[in-house]
Amino acid sequence: MGVSTGSITRLCRALGLAGYSQLRLALAADQGARDARGTTWREDIGTDIGAHDSVEQVAAAVAATVSGVVTRTVEGLDLAVLEEAADRIAAARRIELFGVGGSGTMAVEFQQRLYRIGLPVWSWSDTHVALTGAAVLGRDDVALVLSHSGGTREPRDVLAEAASRGATTIAVTDVPASPLAAHADLVLATRVRATGLRSEAVLARHAQMAVLDVLYVAVAQRTYDSTTVAMAATQEAVRPYRGDGGGN
Repeated sequence: MGVSTGSITRLCRALGLAGYSQLRLALAADQGARDARGTTWREDIGTDIGAHDSVEQVAAAVAATVSGVVTRTVEGLDLAVLEEAADRIAAARRIELFGVGGSGTMAVEFQQRLYRIGLPVWSWSDTHVALTGAAVLGRDDVALVLSHSGGTREPRDVLAEAASRGATTIAVTDVPASPLAAHADLVLATRVRATGLRSEAVLARHAQMAVLDVLYVAVAQRTYDSTTVAMAATQEAVRPYRGDGGGN
């Protein structure tokens, strides 16, 4: 590069380095740190949003990606399987829901919806409690477990326990051939593709919610009379605590 030995030596001294060998090591370490930061960003955020993109660009990328995964998931649903799942949930003596992490959040959301329309439903985030609940299920009961990968041990074990007790088992997963799905009577598949935004961190929850939204409405249709009564009663109960707009 046409740089004299003396210039390199002076640079090393200015940087507090003993010599050229230490300079090379320092440059390699810095490059490794940069590569690690880049890998972390790609894994957690994705490839279609840069660190210096505007908020407008971020919003457009998120909207396009979320819209795509929701559309793919809903269009790819096996509606016959979903209808059977809705039938089993609507008629169940007891419904147990389980998920870990973000999937657990979706399970809680689904539990709140079904609970509001008068169904006997529980959602657990503790594996031991979930296994205890699964152990007392029977043929008139339903266990629904969510796991994006379908390979996480806790959801698999909870669904396997419910299956061993004769309950109807439902898996919501992106991998229909996963260990979780192997214990399921009914599999509701999401359609998340690892493009752009990191799918596991951002898109899986949207895909799961799309499946649960369709399932919830299908269950409500099957329990229409009791659902409308329950909705009216719950709305009236919280009316004094709601704003003029009627929202939460």
